[in-house]
Amino acid sequence: MNLKQIEAFYWAATSANFLIASERLHVSQSTLSKRIHELEASLGRQLFNRSGHRSVLSDAGKLLLPLARRLLNLSDEVRSVMADSSDLRGYCRFGVGESTALTWLPDLITLAKTTCPNLILEPSVDIGTELERKVDNGMLDFAVVAGLSSRTAIANQPIAEVPFRWAAARELVGDCTEINDEVLRSLAVITMPQGAGATRIFDAWLSTNNVEVSRRLTCNSMAAIVGLVVAGVGLAYLPKSLLTQLVQHKSVVMMNSNPPLPSLQYYMQWRRDDSRPVIGLLREMVLKTANFSKHAVSW
Repeated sequence: MNLKQIEAFYWAATSANFLIASERLHVSQSTLSKRIHELEASLGRQLFNRSGHRSVLSDAGKLLLPLARRLLNLSDEVRSVMADSSDLRGYCRFGVGESTALTWLPDLITLAKTTCPNLILEPSVDIGTELERKVDNGMLDFAVVAGLSSRTAIANQPIAEVPFRWAAARELVGDCTEINDEVLRSLAVITMPQGAGATRIFDAWLSTNNVEVSRRLTCNSMAAIVGLVVAGVGLAYLPKSLLTQLVQHKSVVMMNSNPPLPSLQYYMQWRRDDSRPVIGLLREMVLKTANFSKHAVSW
């Protein structure tokens, strides 16, 4: 047996399916299956039961899984000790929310390109719960997510805390600067979809304070939400740094509420069993570049 066979077995066993495992290892599904069959032949044991609609670990596979992880950990440790970051190669798939994409994502990509010129980063943008799911099932190497993951398989590294404030077009609220029950009953509130970090803190705020809104409009793009606010469609809660810029350049009012909306903590999330040097290096880069007060687009 060899490490490529062990690696193929491990990711096939811990990913949602063989396709995701093969994409993570950047090999074809047939190559992945071939390596697993070679490992089974070498050990003289069947590692997966393939009689049903999907392959599941056999008893022998369950015995091998923790040993495979130890072998890969040792391999990762050797690479970490011996590696030069500029020699890191391959692909790294990761996910971010729109707040990250609109602020410091370009800085992260630039730093990674300078530090690891042979490493190819493939970012994707989605809501927090979906990114968390993709990290857990192996589709992403890591993600920057608003909110702490409760999944035991996922490690969390806090990276930044972002305050939020209410926003509305001046023509919609006039001289009013305070969010109260009357305002929430009379105006629509524009939110990101369920599962987005900002929506979760808003829902928690509503529940804690026994507040109800009369109308809620859901939009999956923060840039579009900004446009709707400027157009006077409704209220929204936005990162304070972004709203400060909007107040300066648009006819938008920053509004307060009592109690105020809580700040949103952002985390880098990755699988606890992923000890590859590239994850540790990118964690350092994320911590170095994370700056939600920098907006990379013109509003």
